Amino acid sequence: MIRRLLAWVAIAAMIWLVFFTDGQGLVMRWLGAQDQPHVWIVLGTALVYAIALSVPFLPAVELGWLVMAAFGPIGILTIWAATPLGLLLAFSIGYWLREWPQLQRLQQRFEARVAAAISDRPGDRMLRFASDKLASHPYIALAILVNTPGNWLIGGGGGIGLLAGASGLYHPLKFVLVLIPATGVVAVLMLVGVYSRPVG
Repeated sequence: MIRRLLAWVAIAAMIWLVFFTDGQGLVMRWLGAQDQPHVWIVLGTALVYAIALSVPFLPAVELGWLVMAAFGPIGILTIWAATPLGLLLAFSIGYWLREWPQLQRLQQRFEARVAAAISDRPGDRMLRFASDKLASHPYIALAILVNTPGNWLIGGGGGIGLLAGASGLYHPLKFVLVLIPATGVVAVLMLVGVYSRPVG
């Protein structure tokens, strides 16, 4: 419930940034008025976000959306860059803790989630497709999983990163290179919205 509420707040904040302001987030506008060194504040916030993203079941994606809305274009680009890095951290933890019992339970949770995806909703269809392609086309499955609605049931980005690292199916560099475009959908849409606003 709290996560869903946070998601709606974040979506409302992003819509506000794109359609009802000059495209500059409130926090960025305040920092500019105070003559504060905003670059380090944005980078520090992105670092905290990346670490939070690597932890399963934390609402880090929604927090990332809020940061995008708060900092405007520089926040959008920074969060986009930080997202693959946060998932790479989760991937590395999963690789080194492959035999960890909690990770095995996360794997079982993923399998149970796929088994329960019997409806014809887009999220369930994408989840079944990703599961079917996991062994033969793991990178396609990865791109689908990170954009599947409801992936928080298996831990969100952190859970996906841990499972990817533990699976042995992915090369770290290819993992990151696939995630850069796969996690950029929201960021690109927001940037297009901000910079396509009529000037006047």
